[in-house]
Amino acid sequence: MNTMKKSFVLLVAIVGGMLSNPAFAQSGGGKCYDENTHIINLGVGFGNSYYKFNNRTGYEFGRTPVFLLSYEQPLRNKVGPGYIGVGGLFAFQNAHERFNYDYYYNNGNHRYYNQNTWNDYVIAGRATYHWDGLIAEKAEVYGGALIGVRISSYKYTSNNPDPYYKNEVLSEGSVYPVFGAFIGARYYFVPNVAVYSEIYSTVSFISAGFTFKF
Repeated sequence: MNTMKKSFVLLVAIVGGMLSNPAFAQSGGGKCYDENTHIINLGVGFGNSYYKFNNRTGYEFGRTPVFLLSYEQPLRNKVGPGYIGVGGLFAFQNAHERFNYDYYYNNGNHRYYNQNTWNDYVIAGRATYHWDGLIAEKAEVYGGALIGVRISSYKYTSNNPDPYYKNEVLSEGSVYPVFGAFIGARYYFVPNVAVYSEIYSTVSFISAGFTFKF
């Protein structure tokens, strides 16, 4: 199953589950998103990485989830049958690959490594649309877009014991544009704290975490 099909299946599952939740029944208790809403999202993302690795002998790799922090508040006036929310997003992910070697020198075996490490930071503005028809007292489904930059730093290190090998630390950085769309859903299990999930076309495949409203 390719990424597009996986995204579609997850999207159907999230939206279908939210729409079938009793929270979408008319309860007369108001809406969980309106002109006074301010929210902070804290989450982690899985399923996508800027770096791909192939495992082999003497080789190891690892990467963290994508850690995300975002803020949002609505424009004061409605736009059509809903609200536009504006805010920003910060995301971080670390990845590394390490080559381990055995080295014979001065009648002894030595072990050393060469390692590549990447740190990626995404800083972006984002806008969401919250349609009245998908907002209830405790839950909502929404969509949006983001645009920003990805700041990538790279570092190479080695502890090669060969006296003729010049150990060095190499570091460099690059900046790339980032843009994409996303769709999300959240459910408030207490008045000002919700669980949420978002599917991104960038940053990460799918993220989940907590929303704090104030």
